[in-house]
Amino acid sequence: MIKRFDNKHINNNITFTFDVKDVLSGFILSNKFDKIFILTDENTFKYCFPIVKSCFIGKKNILKIKSGEENKSIITLHYIWDFLLENRASRASLLINLGGGVITDLGGFAASTFKRGIDFINIPTSLLAQIDASIGGKTGINYGCLKNEIGIINFPQKIIIDPIFIKTLERCEFISGYAEMIKHALLFDENYLDELFIFFPDKNTKIDYNYLSVMISKSIDIKKYFVKKDPFDKNIRKALNFGHTFGHAFESLSIKKNIKLKHGDAVAQGMICELFLSNKKRNFSLKKFLYISEKIINIFEKKNIEEADINKLIKLMLYDKKNISNKINCTLLENIAIPVINNIITDEEIRETLFFYEQLSK
Repeated sequence: MIKRFDNKHINNNITFTFDVKDVLSGFILSNKFDKIFILTDENTFKYCFPIVKSCFIGKKNILKIKSGEENKSIITLHYIWDFLLENRASRASLLINLGGGVITDLGGFAASTFKRGIDFINIPTSLLAQIDASIGGKTGINYGCLKNEIGIINFPQKIIIDPIFIKTLERCEFISGYAEMIKHALLFDENYLDELFIFFPDKNTKIDYNYLSVMISKSIDIKKYFVKKDPFDKNIRKALNFGHTFGHAFESLSIKKNIKLKHGDAVAQGMICELFLSNKKRNFSLKKFLYISEKIINIFEKKNIEEADINKLIKLMLYDKKNISNKINCTLLENIAIPVINNIITDEEIRETLFFYEQLSK
């Protein structure tokens, strides 16, 4: 049976630490699991598992999958279920998701559905997963080319966040996570947004990981704020989807065309598009919109939108989970820190937005 947690649990199940081994060991010792399984991909197994390896005594049931958004699929889900069955996992077992957003989404869904639910914890290793994907209980898989189309909300027993893992990331993965930090700032705190734009290191500047850890903590607190107010995504938590109505369509199209597109890059494009609509429909400041868009484009690689893809993007948006009565629905901003949920947007408004973005990105 899927476990449901109250708001107190949602806040208490996240531990921010600089000693992941100590927290993980303590959690394992304080619970009586008959077996422990660890889900990784080839990268997290190589670079991240050695950091926590000493926490386990005896045989470890390690599941390794291929990295990449294309592997957040029903095929990989079947592999995880089969592995758990073959290795006699029970409802007293634990699944540890050690990895980025693909791992925490996929592993959380596998655990939530195996034998009607076994315990799982998330140890997010990417910036994106630490500040967003692993928090809030959203689990699931992509279906066909549609992003996160199948899934449930189910909260892990524990989320352990240690900035040490960020040092293992390639720059493109770091940048992908940065998009969600910008989103958090836009939704909650203009000073934090300025801080993020000032902090962002160019290619020749080393990342200040100590200061980054402070900003990671800020983003975690913002995500927790919205999740606590609306755990099951019925009201204000929908604000966290800012940038994602367009962003998920960009991602889904890239999956369909077999083109690599990081989640953060897609959300960055989506935020520009939804800021454009915020200006048109919610009187968001034009000056702020142009300033923020310029900053985003300077951080993220420019993406071109082909005219032939516009109808495909509109069709993909029709599958968005936030839609109401087959009408495309998205979050917009009246101002920084003033999100407005449940805005219906038309095909014509989408076309105008995509045309503007294409001109802006040249």
